[in-house]
Amino acid sequence: MILIGRMAKDYGMLPSMVEKHATTFDIMVTDMLATYDNYQQQKANGKIDPKLYGFSQDELMSMVEQSKNV
Repeated sequence: MILIGRMAKDYGMLPSMVEKHATTFDIMVTDMLATYDNYQQQKANGKIDPKLYGFSQDELMSMVEQSKNV
């Protein structure tokens, strides 16, 4: 329900219109965007250590080198 309300607000539609016309893809994209926005906000506030997410540049370079040697 919150997701439908957020979509309605973002697109200037009534929630009933979103419910009738939105697809599961629309809902998935909206959910991913909300999750990413929350992550960016927490990272900016120093609540998340960016090193815990993804790989460092050194790790990526090591993977590239290993793939070249295979």
